[in-house]
Amino acid sequence: MMQGIRCYELLEDLRARGTANAVLLRWHDGRYVRTNEKIVLHDFVDTHGDRGDRGYAFQSSESGHWEALSGLFQQAPSWSAM
Repeated sequence: MMQGIRCYELLEDLRARGTANAVLLRWHDGRYVRTNEKIVLHDFVDTHGDRGDRGYAFQSSESGHWEALSGLFQQAPSWSAM
């Protein structure tokens, strides 16, 4: 069961069927911005990506894990520019 879908940004590379640290995003002034909420993202759908990529996830009510929903949708601006 899905409690709520959230956007995330990878803090490190994610390999298919692996885990990676990520940060949850929130909508603010017409764009997604980083929050201070860090999560461990689990992939069960063969998602993979690089640090800075963004996607959708939900927190499973069964396992408590944050799970990727599908492929990543957006590369974030360069971390070096922030």
